[in-house]
Amino acid sequence: MVCFKSNALKCTLLARRDDHHTEAWLIVTDLSPEQAAVCWYALRAWIESGFKDTKRGGWQWQHTQITDPARAARHWLAIAVATLWVVSVGGETEATLPVSTLAELPESHVARRRATKRSRPRLLSCFRRGWLVLIGQLIAGQCVPMGRFYPEPWPTCRLVASTA
Repeated sequence: MVCFKSNALKCTLLARRDDHHTEAWLIVTDLSPEQAAVCWYALRAWIESGFKDTKRGGWQWQHTQITDPARAARHWLAIAVATLWVVSVGGETEATLPVSTLAELPESHVARRRATKRSRPRLLSCFRRGWLVLIGQLIAGQCVPMGRFYPEPWPTCRLVASTA
């Protein structure tokens, strides 16, 4: 298909709509229909968050200056295991938080204006929450939690592509 009247762009249009979303995703890509799958775009925010956790927001990978591939591979393995641990502790901690209710707040409260349709908006990432819990436990001289990891089921991906 071709998008835009001026600066025409030959592209593939990907579409996806799930039962738990009110609107469909419409994604334009330069990949061919055989190469493109809209499901991968759902991972984009997750990948960017993971990149942040690996670099400036978490493990500070950019400061390692490792050039030996074998050493870098071992370091990445340690980062992957540590990330899984921190995220599992953060997720388990988040699951135990009490559900807040907007009904108890005054009508003019800022939380009512910023409330989303989610039952409980996430204020901290699972990575950041897990990191804070582990650091707090270490500072307090207490045992650190092991955490549990329960991945969400991955939706099946049905390819819907158009190249008119």
